[in-house]
Amino acid sequence: MKIHFLIGFTGILGAVIAAQSADSLLEKHTKQLQDAKSLSVQYTFQNLPGGGPLDYTLKLGKDSKYRLETPDETIVADGTTVWDFKKADNTYSQAQQGTDDLKTFLKKDAVLPWAAFFVKEPFKDATGIKVGASRVMKGKSVTEVSINLPGKPDRSATLFIDTTLGVARGMSLKMSEDKQIILMAKEITVSTDAPQDSDFAFTVPSGAKKVDPSVASAASFDKVAAIFKSNCTGCHNSTNPRAGLDLSSYQGVMAGGQGGQEVSAGDPDGSRIMAFLKANGKPIMPPRGALADGDIQTIASWIKGGAKQN
Repeated sequence: MKIHFLIGFTGILGAVIAAQSADSLLEKHTKQLQDAKSLSVQYTFQNLPGGGPLDYTLKLGKDSKYRLETPDETIVADGTTVWDFKKADNTYSQAQQGTDDLKTFLKKDAVLPWAAFFVKEPFKDATGIKVGASRVMKGKSVTEVSINLPGKPDRSATLFIDTTLGVARGMSLKMSEDKQIILMAKEITVSTDAPQDSDFAFTVPSGAKKVDPSVASAASFDKVAAIFKSNCTGCHNSTNPRAGLDLSSYQGVMAGGQGGQEVSAGDPDGSRIMAFLKANGKPIMPPRGALADGDIQTIASWIKGGAKQN
């Protein structure tokens, strides 16, 4: 009996030590980012299965300054003004920066590993925190720390904490049993030096057209319909709508399916269809693989703009 008790106690003690180690790693990660005045990350963003790695660049500075460059979009904020450049349309918007802009920006999966730069207690509501394996990734020694993220739908993340820097070099974000996103830094610089003003300056690309922010944020249904036609209406059509959902017309989209309303106008995060498209829902849609990031953003911007028919 004493032996069994000792084994049990050892197991409990080991779990406690592991939990403390995970907490200490996250605390160091948070402190390093919050003590820094600037952060620069060149990394890859990859949807699995099926998606190839895409090059992203993130720059952060205090006073709500940020810059994110992706293959589809460039978002720049200098603390007073925010610009959003859509590469596909060669259009950009310019608006006064508010507190909600930073909050919205930090909700992006592409920014999540480094949100602690701005967020005081980034892991306050996380659960199931534990240390995982230590390994070498892209020539750097990292320790895995897994967490369950708050909110619905359920998601879990594994941060890759650089054992030298003390900061995450990236993350694996599990969206469902067979869907995940991988972010992995090629280069990362955490500095106590203030960033250059040029890091958060927006230069209008050649030939780019300026549009009203409300117009820029609201893609037309014609663009959304084209995405559905190419990827979804083989199953979700008016003739034989799988799960009762017809995506071949505006009326069908807004009517929803057997599971209820799919689109909540003005609220992409609260729309069921976005959960499926971003692989937060079950089943994953489309089944053959995730839509391109640009297509998902187009649908999200249409919903955010009120999900209008025109």
